Amino acid sequence: MIAEIGMMSTGFALVAAAYAILAAGVGVYLRRDKWVVSARNAALLTFPLLTLSCLIMIFALLNHEYSLEYVRQTTDNATPSFYLYTALWGHQEGSLLFWSWLMSGFTFGALLLNWKSERRLMPFVIVATMVTLGFFLILNNFLENPWKRVWAESSSDKVQIEAGMSGGTVALFAPSDGAVVAESPDGQGLNPLLRHVGMVIHPPMLYLGFVGFVIPFAFAFAALATGQLGAGWLRATRGWALVAWMFLSLGLLLGGRWAYDVLGWGGYWGWDPVENSALLPWLSGTAFLHSAVVQEKRGMLKFWNMLLIIITFLLVILGTFATRSGVISSVHAFAESEIGHWMFAFLGLATLTSIVLLGWRQERGDLRGADELDSLFSREGLFLINNWLFLGLTVIVLWGTWAEAVTTVIRDLGLRDTIINYGAEYYPPRVRYLLIALYILMGIAPLAAWRRSTAKALGRAIVFPTLLALGFLLMLYLAYIDWNRVSIGFKDTDFGIVLDELADTLTELFWPLLGYGLVAFAGFATLTEIWKGVSARHRRGENYGRAFTALVGRDRHRYGGYCIHLGMVILGLGVIGSTGFQQSRAMLLSPGDTVSLGSYEVKYEGLTLAEAEDGRGMVIARAKIYKDGKFIEDIRPRRDLFLDSAGNITNIMSIPDAHSSLAGDVYVRVDETGQQVLTHFNEGNPSVNLRVYLNPLINFVWFGGVILMIGTLVAMWPSRHRTAQPVAAAAGLEQAGAGR
Repeated sequence: MIAEIGMMSTGFALVAAAYAILAAGVGVYLRRDKWVVSARNAALLTFPLLTLSCLIMIFALLNHEYSLEYVRQTTDNATPSFYLYTALWGHQEGSLLFWSWLMSGFTFGALLLNWKSERRLMPFVIVATMVTLGFFLILNNFLENPWKRVWAESSSDKVQIEAGMSGGTVALFAPSDGAVVAESPDGQGLNPLLRHVGMVIHPPMLYLGFVGFVIPFAFAFAALATGQLGAGWLRATRGWALVAWMFLSLGLLLGGRWAYDVLGWGGYWGWDPVENSALLPWLSGTAFLHSAVVQEKRGMLKFWNMLLIIITFLLVILGTFATRSGVISSVHAFAESEIGHWMFAFLGLATLTSIVLLGWRQERGDLRGADELDSLFSREGLFLINNWLFLGLTVIVLWGTWAEAVTTVIRDLGLRDTIINYGAEYYPPRVRYLLIALYILMGIAPLAAWRRSTAKALGRAIVFPTLLALGFLLMLYLAYIDWNRVSIGFKDTDFGIVLDELADTLTELFWPLLGYGLVAFAGFATLTEIWKGVSARHRRGENYGRAFTALVGRDRHRYGGYCIHLGMVILGLGVIGSTGFQQSRAMLLSPGDTVSLGSYEVKYEGLTLAEAEDGRGMVIARAKIYKDGKFIEDIRPRRDLFLDSAGNITNIMSIPDAHSSLAGDVYVRVDETGQQVLTHFNEGNPSVNLRVYLNPLINFVWFGGVILMIGTLVAMWPSRHRTAQPVAAAAGLEQAGAGR
């Protein structure tokens, strides 16, 4: 019965989406408001229908309904209840259902919140959102059906799978003698890599970010279709774009944290193709958020904004295709599936439709800005440069991610002989200079004036933050100098030694110091701009705290953006420290042995075997961390061993442990296979290979992410001084086809 209800609710959602598309089209063509209202109601109906589908699937997962193939694939009797919820998006079919549910939820919110204020756009918003939702529901109903059932006839020991609502008999499994199985069966279980709290939160955050960007695209599509190309559609979607960007940012950060905690390689970003696929819409979406401000303020960059949100939407679909098609190889990707062809076709159709609409409006001159650019040094000029830099990063990451797939197709067509395959080393030298320029702009742009600004005026504005950044750099430089060597040079009056030490240190630290300097400049410039506003209000009699809160309350978009910039500054400090100064060392240790790294020492004490509640075995290495000879903390890196019924190891997951402080992490992992660890233990010689990493400032990455989230929430909140936008009457529907 569960399969039947789930299948019907998912199927009815597809019918409702199809009807909404048809009714909205008829309403626009006949200029009949009642048809558009009917389309809206059908679109709203998809959300409760898909909510019912997801709740039924969660019920099936929690109750181990192994009559569903999806439940059998993603859970077993030993799976902790907490991770049974995770199984909803742990496999292809369930993740598509979850994606569709989120899409229907975002559409539900957009139609309710923006129905009156942007009524003339609504028919085409319904079409864009329902076409996207309908496509994913087609996949869910016909290609990746989560309601397939597992059944077995009592006379056969062969498990069969069916997608319909008929068939099925008395048991999941039947033994060879044909007797009916009475005891409760078991499933295959969730992928061990997904048994982490980060994977409970990380995929939903990415999905929310991906799906959220469909709403701004839908409004852009509606604006192109109706000719309503002013700032109205931007105001309607600014909040939705910020929500999507915030969730996508959070998803990327949580993915980095999961990789850091679970994969055990000492880092958090490895330029994995699926990671890159999530980064791409974040890059173009960030450019769009900056560019949208220029159109709202000056009426400029209309074409740019349309182009950027279309690119972001297409990259969302491309990222979803990358994860589910099997075209690119990644630890994050699902297995190869036939839906890849259909998703690629949908991507092509969306691209073609967007290009035609955009080209048509551009040819008519409807996307011309209100004013020409007055000065390259104005804030809008710097925002335009910012857009080019983000697009440059997008192109670099896009090519690095897809070069192998593209050149494979070209080779198969006989147009070239070799395949290009880039590793993680491809990216840093190519993105470095663009990131340098972006941090410079992050510091300069808030100090520039709108409309007219000169290099001289901008130069005066950056003097103070530049001096602060240089002072910060000098402190770092002096902290890294070997003063013992310098003092010997002075003592022997051999100033060559002194100069050599100063020069060697500068050469060694050139790139990290440059990075720190630029990041510090961006931070000091942002703080300087905030200080100007606070001190101006303080001179009028307000205390500093009240002045600051009043400024934020008056223009939350602006000061939320400053907070986001500060979050990126702190995150940048963490990235430079943890990548530029990371140290590692691996040693085979016996109990009582130590490994030293910097001022830290890790003393290995032995191994412990344990069994978790879900049945997995754990080989735990016991160790102590000392700093400058003083005990700090016990740590327990381990290897989790997942066994089959015969006792053979089927999966191994490395769980490192770390001592964390503001200065960085001492990160320790067991650097050998689970079988090697067991062999050492069983032979009475519990020696183990430990790898120790010293990751300076790594926690600044996570702290910066938290500040970035706070800034986004502040920017999303409406400012008190902004007036409400006029509400369009229902009769305005007659103008929905204007400009067609």
